[in-house]
Amino acid sequence: MRTRLAFAALIIVSLVRVAATHRVFSATADEPVHIAAGYDWLTTGTYLLDPEHPPLARALFGLGLRAGGVVLPPPSEWHSLQTIWQASMRGTELLWSNGAYIRNLARARLGNLVFFFAALLGVAALARRAFGDGVALLAVALFGSLPPVLAHAGLATTDMAVTATVPLAILALKRWLEQPSLGRAIVLGVAIGAGLATKMSFIPFFGVAAIVVFVVQRRRIRIVQLLLAAAIAMLSVWSVYRFEFGTMAQVSPALRSTIGANVPIPAPTYFAGLVYVKVHAERGHNNFLLGRHSDRGWWYYFPLAILFKTPLALLILFGAGVYRSRDKEPRELVLIAAAMLAVVLPSTLNIGVRHILVIYPFVAIIAAYGAAEMWQDMPKKAIVVALLASFFIGTTLAHPDYLAWFNELAGRHPENVLNDSNLDWGQDVLRLAKVAREEKIGSLSILIFGSNDLDRLGLPPHQTLQPRVPVQGWIAVSETALCFAAPGDYDWLTSRKPVRHVGKSIRLYFWSAAARPPL
Repeated sequence: MRTRLAFAALIIVSLVRVAATHRVFSATADEPVHIAAGYDWLTTGTYLLDPEHPPLARALFGLGLRAGGVVLPPPSEWHSLQTIWQASMRGTELLWSNGAYIRNLARARLGNLVFFFAALLGVAALARRAFGDGVALLAVALFGSLPPVLAHAGLATTDMAVTATVPLAILALKRWLEQPSLGRAIVLGVAIGAGLATKMSFIPFFGVAAIVVFVVQRRRIRIVQLLLAAAIAMLSVWSVYRFEFGTMAQVSPALRSTIGANVPIPAPTYFAGLVYVKVHAERGHNNFLLGRHSDRGWWYYFPLAILFKTPLALLILFGAGVYRSRDKEPRELVLIAAAMLAVVLPSTLNIGVRHILVIYPFVAIIAAYGAAEMWQDMPKKAIVVALLASFFIGTTLAHPDYLAWFNELAGRHPENVLNDSNLDWGQDVLRLAKVAREEKIGSLSILIFGSNDLDRLGLPPHQTLQPRVPVQGWIAVSETALCFAAPGDYDWLTSRKPVRHVGKSIRLYFWSAAARPPL
């Protein structure tokens, strides 16, 4: 009973920490699209907005709005919403429904707590099966305190959903391998189907993890039951797409030339989404790392992102766990984490540690195991205590700025190391509006990254800061906006010292030849 109460307390504390951030931050760049897609899937049965992401997680975001009484008629012409920007505008209109932007945004974000809760349960179950209650409790405490995990658990985005469904599907796979039965095969199929319906990256992450499990466990595979699980997984995905049947060309005429686009199949929108993901990866993305830009990314981006965005104490404990992983159970978890990291190395979409967030359940379990192993040696107990104290104190002090958090290796200017969703994803505009009110700032020149409607968020009269055009007065610029500006565009401004920082992502300047800033 005490152990269950301890697990419950840890989970509740983690959920409360996340919920406490819901009303602090403005919508990040991707949230309006996810919210709009989920809301429209619930209310109209259509799923035409950004099919790169399946609808399961998004439906929970839309459910929060629908339960809150938000009503927005469907657009008269769906084809006008085919670009991400237009879809984002629809999401913004949903958030501003009834003039209750902050309340609506918080309601949408509540949906992600379901997946955070599931991820915590997955960590507890995997760790408990492998190492017992003590390691499992510590693993849950570590995972539930990680800044990247808390950050993305608090947003209406799909990264936490795949972080939850992969370990749960692996747990179902291990249970089925240990004791094959029709019941466990059905559970495995449902778990895989849920993962497939949350994010396309579930496919490679679960795929490589499953290979590791098959190789390490070396158990007899019941082919018929495995095929049953696969059929149930596909049926689960099809049900999420409301049992639609048609062609990818009907979903998107732009795919007419794609191989197989005119063949009728179940859930064509899902397969169209896979094609869009492939196209996105082939086109690349504007990526940033260590002061450099690239459309194709770097093979070492995600290892460095983990290095800079993970508490050093956890990395040390993880290293200890890897070093001690001689038995089958810890070795399997280490190999799963390594395989997941390996599968993203070729990615051209280097836009945030969130794309490898799924590795953290396994990192936390291995780190907890490492701490337990070190605890067996009397001289090392003091080291374990020091590392855990450093971890929990540091991550507590990070509240609520988990998204922009970096460890000590990033130095005083993490914006020169990583950017985008690692630092500035448009989350601090509400804070900027508050500072402007408190300091009675009458007007602003702004350069702010994100998809927020700046005219409605309470900012004073403002104008967009133009490149290579110096202005006087109050100036607010965000880190990602500066990062992706052309070289030299704002050197006249950034060569000066800001008056202050708003949150962790916006610099506030005052420039006047005649007067000093009033702050």
